[in-house]
Amino acid sequence: MNPAILTNTFEPSELAFLQRFFDHLCAERGLPGGSLAANDLAAQIIQLYQQGVRDERDLQIQLDCGAMPKN
Repeated sequence: MNPAILTNTFEPSELAFLQRFFDHLCAERGLPGGSLAANDLAAQIIQLYQQGVRDERDLQIQLDCGAMPKN
């Protein structure tokens, strides 16, 4: 298991991936940075990632379906 999952920390490469993915989705969806919708999107991405959804395509599918992991 990835130790980052246990400690809720991210490696620099993971942060870079998450930032690129977030920026791409914000641009695609026309979300201004810092907006409530962008903040909600960021929270959803991080929650999915922490629950093990690591593939960009899988993240996109989960977000497009509106599926949110259970806490």
